[in-house]
Amino acid sequence: MRLNKRLIFITLTAALGGFLFGFDTAVIAGATSALEKLFSLDKFWLGFTVSIALIGTIIGTMVVGPMYIAEIAPAKYRGRLVGMFQFNKINL
Repeated sequence: MRLNKRLIFITLTAALGGFLFGFDTAVIAGATSALEKLFSLDKFWLGFTVSIALIGTIIGTMVVGPMYIAEIAPAKYRGRLVGMFQFNKINL
């Protein structure tokens, strides 16, 4: 079975979740001062807000991207296609 263009496109789209995880962890560090000022957050609520955002991205990248790719991929290519997600995850 050959990989078709549609399967590769779907895999790359799902693998963007890994890229967004790396992007989110980088951006949230720069956004903390703006969040603190805009919403008048004390240190506890600022930490809570940042941690919830990061926990959400961690859960999403562990379950949504790789699991979806593994489900749509033929057994012969499953490891390679899930690997695309991992390469995107370590972008930053």
